[in-house]
Amino acid sequence: MSAKGLSIIELEKVYPNKHGGKPVHAVDHISMDIAPGEFVTLLGPSGCGKTTTLRMIAGFEKPTGGDIRLGDQSIRYLSPDKRDTAMVFQTYALFPNMNIYDNIAYGLKIKKLSSAEIKTKVMGILELTGLTGLEWRHTNEISGGQQQRVALARALVMEPGVLLFDEPLSNLDAKLRIQMRTEIRKIQREVGITAVYVTHDQAEAMSMSDRIVILKDGKIEQMGTPEEVYYSPNSEFSANFIGTANMFYGTVTAQQGSRLTVSAMGKELENVPCYRTFKTGEKCTVIVRPEACSVKENGLLEAKVILSTFMGSYQLYELDIDGNRFTVHENNPKNKHIFKSGEKAFLDLDIADTHAI
Repeated sequence: MSAKGLSIIELEKVYPNKHGGKPVHAVDHISMDIAPGEFVTLLGPSGCGKTTTLRMIAGFEKPTGGDIRLGDQSIRYLSPDKRDTAMVFQTYALFPNMNIYDNIAYGLKIKKLSSAEIKTKVMGILELTGLTGLEWRHTNEISGGQQQRVALARALVMEPGVLLFDEPLSNLDAKLRIQMRTEIRKIQREVGITAVYVTHDQAEAMSMSDRIVILKDGKIEQMGTPEEVYYSPNSEFSANFIGTANMFYGTVTAQQGSRLTVSAMGKELENVPCYRTFKTGEKCTVIVRPEACSVKENGLLEAKVILSTFMGSYQLYELDIDGNRFTVHENNPKNKHIFKSGEKAFLDLDIADTHAI
């Protein structure tokens, strides 16, 4: 299977407004390069443009502007069947009147391959996706997870240059979703295929992706590795969409390289990491993740405990500090002092784990 790179260049999709107002920019001049064999996830809330982008790559929607290049070829004007892509749909779109073997072989038969070649390819994909021995069952005789594997196998057997996923795990229960996202990533790496995956589930994006593209209102808000978008969000939107983020506001009093001194909540915080230049006196937002905070008997900021809940691997706290709410995940709480709701405590945080935007 030969993976191909994918380039999206100033891609745009505009829909007319049915009520006579301004046209709707579902996708607003986005650009990205996806390397051969890379797994890239388009992540964002409903209406952000992720599915529209995927459907334009697949050929199910026509772009208003821009270009899509697969390898060295522009595919913007090609029909879906002429593109070297395959899609795994949210609904699986399996044929209930066919057994698993025939579902997987369907596209190969359309391509008029010989029976012997079809059998070789289908049996190989059955083994790869863990479906060997089930090939003669019908799709209503297997579980949801197995149906998902059939949908994946049917796409993979076509040996596409790029594999597209449209929220393929949304119909599965939570435990099976975790299992299947691991399986999909494992198979994608084993085959080495380029993959573009659409989801609104941040855990899927974090666990599966080489890179995540966060979309907002048809534009790219941030693009980077899971570590980059989690630890170094470039906006409050990105910080809130990936994981849980505590935010507080301050004033920059000094900057030295990539470190700030920030006046916030009655304290002067030194060496706050940042990734752009600030002016003295400029307002900034400081972001810190819940697991980078601790609740102590003495610490940086005096707080009132609003909520204290045992979550097993961590104690969940909600703190109030002069009207600012902080969420804290105190990991491995077994042998730590547990504060109760209503008690006074202190929020402690490692400034190196904060991030100013």
